[in-house]
Amino acid sequence: MSADRIELARAFLLEAVYRSRNSQGLSSVFEGKSNCGLGEGPVANLDLSEKARGIYDELWPGEMQQATLDEIRATTRAWVERSDALDRDRNHFMKAFRHANGFDRNAYTSEQLAEYEAGLTAVNSTVDAELTEAAAALLSASL
Repeated sequence: MSADRIELARAFLLEAVYRSRNSQGLSSVFEGKSNCGLGEGPVANLDLSEKARGIYDELWPGEMQQATLDEIRATTRAWVERSDALDRDRNHFMKAFRHANGFDRNAYTSEQLAEYEAGLTAVNSTVDAELTEAAAALLSASL
C-alpha cells in the first residue's frame, strides 16, 4: 500500500468521524441529553459527505462486490466507534488533570505544563497510530 493511499484512507475515515460527530451532536441536542460533551455513545453516520464521496471515488473507482462494500462499511463503523472512545480518553485525561491542577494553564508550573503536554501527546499519538492501522485495514478490506 502506498503512503498516498494510506493518507487518502485516513482522510476518508476522518470524514466519517466528522459526519458522525455532527449527527451525534445533533441527536444530543434534539433528545435533550448532555454527557461528557460527546453524547452517550458513538453514533456512526455512514452517509458519505461530498468530500468523503470524492475520496471514496479516488480510492475505489470501480465497481465492487457487496461483500467488499460491507467490509468497508464495517471497518469504517469500527473506526468511528474507536475514535469516539479515544476522544473520551482525551477528554477524561484533560478533565482529571484540570481537577488536579486547576483550569488556568497560565498558572501551571513548567512541570505541570510539561506533564499536561506529555499526556495530550500520548493520547494524540495513540489516535494517530490507530488511525493509520484502521486506514490500512480499510484498504485491505477492498483487496
